[in-house]
Amino acid sequence: MSHPLGPLADNFTAYAVYATAQTEMRHAYALIEAGQYLAAAAEISSAARAAEVLARRTELLDPERGRRWRKVASTRHKFAEHARARAARALPDAA
Repeated sequence: MSHPLGPLADNFTAYAVYATAQTEMRHAYALIEAGQYLAAAAEISSAARAAEVLARRTELLDPERGRRWRKVASTRHKFAEHARARAARALPDAA
């Protein structure tokens, strides 16, 4: 099995971006379980931006992997929007 970073696997900066995003996603899931949807959305959005960075850095070296990172970014942005919507529904109505 190849490394998720492909041609960037030996790039410490790319690995740091990747590892940080993975940590943010794990933290986001914990926040969702705790009902903290807005905080989770911020973590997910940050992880989405990291996937965009990885896509830009990868696409010239490995176009297919770059496309996959773009899909990851898009999916994370959608997930963050769902979390924001859930947070908005959880807020009490303003009187």
